[in-house]
Amino acid sequence: MKTDFVKGHGLGNDYIVMVEGASPKMTEANVRLLCDRNYGIGSDGILLLGQPTPPFGLRIFNPDGSEAEKSGNGLRIFSKFLYEYGYAKELSFPIDTKGGRVRSTVTVGADGRVTAVKVDMGRYSFNPSDVGILGRSNPMIEEVLRLEDGTEIRGSAVSVGNPHFVFFVEKIDEDFIHEKGRMIEHNKVFPKRINTQMVRVIGRNEIEIRIWERGAGYTLASGSSSCAAATIAVHLGRVQSPVRVHMPGGILMIEVDENHEIRMEGPVEEVMTGHLSPDLKKRLE
Repeated sequence: MKTDFVKGHGLGNDYIVMVEGASPKMTEANVRLLCDRNYGIGSDGILLLGQPTPPFGLRIFNPDGSEAEKSGNGLRIFSKFLYEYGYAKELSFPIDTKGGRVRSTVTVGADGRVTAVKVDMGRYSFNPSDVGILGRSNPMIEEVLRLEDGTEIRGSAVSVGNPHFVFFVEKIDEDFIHEKGRMIEHNKVFPKRINTQMVRVIGRNEIEIRIWERGAGYTLASGSSSCAAATIAVHLGRVQSPVRVHMPGGILMIEVDENHEIRMEGPVEEVMTGHLSPDLKKRLE
C-alpha cells in the first residue's frame, strides 16, 4: 500500500485502516492520538490488517485505546479496503476478528468501486458469559438494570460477537442516551463494559435506534448495534426479520434467522488516503 492510511465511513461511523508492520504500534496512547479529531487524523476507531491473505486478520481499536471484538460498520469499511487495494481477489471472503470469523460479500459498481457490503456476522448468544456478565447462568432478558443515579431501565443483553444492552422506548430521547449511556457502559453488572441501544419500534419490519458505543460514546451509526437491536426485537416478537434499522447516520438491513445467524447489509464510502507527517510521527510512541 502506497499510503500510510485509508479512512472510510459506514453511515457516518468512520474508521482509519492501517496495515500491521507498516503502521505505528497500536499502544493505547498511539490509538488515542491517531483517533483524536484535533491532534490526529480523527476517527471512531482503527482497523488494523494483520493476516494479508484469506482468512484476513482484523484487529479493531476503539478511540479510547481499548480493543473491540467486532464492528459491523468497521467490517464494511475493512472489506471495501481489502477489495479495492488488491488484498481480496474474490467478491466474497472470510475475515477473522476477536469476536469470531465472518464472511463479507462486496457489491462493486461499474467504476470498480465497492458501494455496499453484506456481512454474515455469525451467531448471536444470550449466554451471560458471552455477554460478559459474571456470576449467573440465566440470560438477561427484559430485566431491570439499576444505574448509579438510581435510574431503572428494563432491557436485555446479547452478544453478536461483542456485548450489547438493548432497551425499548415509546419515543426516542437523545438527552437520555447521552446522559445515561456512560452509566450503562460502566455499570457493575458488565465488568467488561457494554454497548447500548435505545430502540423504538416503527413497524413490523422496522426500528429506530440510538447508540452508545463502548469506548467511543454516542455514535451516528453502528452495524453491530443494529444487529443487536434487531436480534432482541425479533426475539421478543416486536418485529419480524428482515429488519430495517434507522439511525441518525442512515439505514441498515439486518436478517436474523432461526439458527441464530445474523446478516447485515449496508453502504460504505472511502473518505481519504494519506501519509502521517514527520511532526505526528514524532508524537507517536
